[in-house]
Amino acid sequence: PGHKVATPNMLPPRRDMGKRRSRGSQRTALFVSVIVAAMNGGNAEVAEVTEVTEVTVSCAGLPTFPGGCNPDVVVGACFSTEANVNWACGASVNTDCRRVRLPPGQSHRPNLRRNYDGYCSFRETVTRTSSTATSSTATTITTTLTSSSTGTTSTTSSTVTRTTTLPHPPPRSPVARHGHLRVVGNQIVGEHNQSVRLRGMSLFWSQWGGAYWNEETLRWLRRDWGIELIRAAMGVEPGAYLEHPKREMRKVKRVVWAAHQLGIYVIVDWHDHHANQHTPQAKRFFNEIAKTYGHMPNVLFETFNEPTWQSWSREVKPYHEEILKVIRRHSQNIVIAGTPTWSQDVDVASTERVDGGNIVYTLHFYAATHGQYLRDKAKSALDRGVALFVSEWGTCEANGNGGLNFTESKKWLDFLAEYNVSDANWAVNDKKESCSALQPGAATNGHWRPKDLTRSGRWVRRSLRIDANLWRWPENPENETEVNGTMNGTEANPTSFTTSESPSDDQDSPHLTSTSEADRRLHFSDVDLPDAPMFASSVAGRCRAAAMIGLGLLQFL
Repeated sequence: PGHKVATPNMLPPRRDMGKRRSRGSQRTALFVSVIVAAMNGGNAEVAEVTEVTEVTVSCAGLPTFPGGCNPDVVVGACFSTEANVNWACGASVNTDCRRVRLPPGQSHRPNLRRNYDGYCSFRETVTRTSSTATSSTATTITTTLTSSSTGTTSTTSSTVTRTTTLPHPPPRSPVARHGHLRVVGNQIVGEHNQSVRLRGMSLFWSQWGGAYWNEETLRWLRRDWGIELIRAAMGVEPGAYLEHPKREMRKVKRVVWAAHQLGIYVIVDWHDHHANQHTPQAKRFFNEIAKTYGHMPNVLFETFNEPTWQSWSREVKPYHEEILKVIRRHSQNIVIAGTPTWSQDVDVASTERVDGGNIVYTLHFYAATHGQYLRDKAKSALDRGVALFVSEWGTCEANGNGGLNFTESKKWLDFLAEYNVSDANWAVNDKKESCSALQPGAATNGHWRPKDLTRSGRWVRRSLRIDANLWRWPENPENETEVNGTMNGTEANPTSFTTSESPSDDQDSPHLTSTSEADRRLHFSDVDLPDAPMFASSVAGRCRAAAMIGLGLLQFL
């Protein structure tokens, strides 16, 4: 509806064109007059004012509220009125929710790909109001858009906090390729119904290695190491979550957010050896994580890092089932269940499985300690039809230190590749231990040179880069270790490299570059891209062409 202006002399002078003022110009004139009057402390005389404010759907008023979202954390969401659908929490008012697809398997008709119904807000309260005044009106413009008159008072309050947390991962990223993961038999599969194997790194205990729990470290690991997965090993005790829950939770959320931006998967790990003694705290933790991030396809839950000597049937399995009930209120994402004897007894767990779906069982190994006997236990579990996930492994001894065994590490990685088992190497940290990937004092924002990496770090980085296809042929093959896609004469597959460090380890970085277009969009501004000169020249060329066209038009006019 338009606005009728009672006093034309209040409007800016104009030429009478003999045409009736349009509704748009009437509205503009009224708004200008009101603002000018407010600035001058005067009154705007209005004969008739009709206000119509678009109504925004309130999330709290929907039958499926809360839809898996935490109203204290996110502003709004893409919602669906189907009771078993988790909402896309964190969407902004600018998100076209009707074009966002529902997660697979969460619709009443699983075989039909559907979209969300629309956007709803947790914090915005907007109502449809109208007011009419026939006398002089004093108008004040404030940030809450409050207008009052002697006849009718109408208040419209709107507080909207924009956010960029969208359900879309970066193009060509691991999450964009695979989407929501699920368990089928002894395999993890993506939305494309094909098996998925993820490779990545584990962060160190959050209370001691928290300096590396940041966006810059993850971005460098993604770009330079080619990780598809990061594990957030949140410490529970000592001096960790049990004593400082808010501090440790902030670290976890920072990693989850960074992983979401990069389009990589993240394991939220309750890093505890006695989790069955901390069940209430674990429930609170996973309830908040699942409620806030459970709708996101890249979030995986690891409920019990490494049980020690606890009984699987009497202690560990019941604990997993208790935590699973909490998670499943908000998310159907994969849950990684730790197994007894420091997550080695996967064969025992496979005979008495946790009740529920989308569950994989944790296998941890350290190559200098664990050999063929543990691979036999893993093979037994796989043959029984359960899926495994190596959420932690090392090239060193089981205590995280001691000698390195690259020969056994290669056998393990060959085994994981054969059975399509995902893995995360321990650990992104600079502690003076042989399994640490970084030398003491290494930068906490990535950009590590070969000398900043330990022997284990260089070996693992090379393995990850080969799997991520981040190698390119050198310009002078006869002078390099890597020749025509091979390394030291062996075929360049994920695990085919020598068991001792090559002198060329410190020289390989200049010949390693990412070919992923998605990664290039995530580069730091201080990282030179291989195609930067070409890009710069093309921009300069376009600018010159535009300038010439502009000059030609000026001459023509």
